[in-house]
Amino acid sequence: MEFLTSSILSGVLYDGFRRGASISSTFLKEKLQGWILDDVLLEGLTTKVNELKLQDYGEHVIERKLDESESLQKILEQIKPDQNTTIGSVTQNHSGSGDNIVGNKTVYHK
Repeated sequence: MEFLTSSILSGVLYDGFRRGASISSTFLKEKLQGWILDDVLLEGLTTKVNELKLQDYGEHVIERKLDESESLQKILEQIKPDQNTTIGSVTQNHSGSGDNIVGNKTVYHK
């Protein structure tokens, strides 16, 4: 089964830091909708992230530092995707002529 990865979390954290957000349990709960985590896990994640003092780093460095923290990795392994939530779904509205494609389009040349 999948779990929350350092890559996903580093993107969330980096975007938050760029917008001047402080990393709180409320912030993480909002950003990690679609992932199953209880309040204890959420508080542990918040504490570990803040201990690393990541706010001055770029996304790749944040990811590396998350990967290096064994205690944080144990927390991430416990956070599973919610099976009832579609992560990354696309909603489209289309009017007019032309194609409305999400993903790859196969074109056969005549």
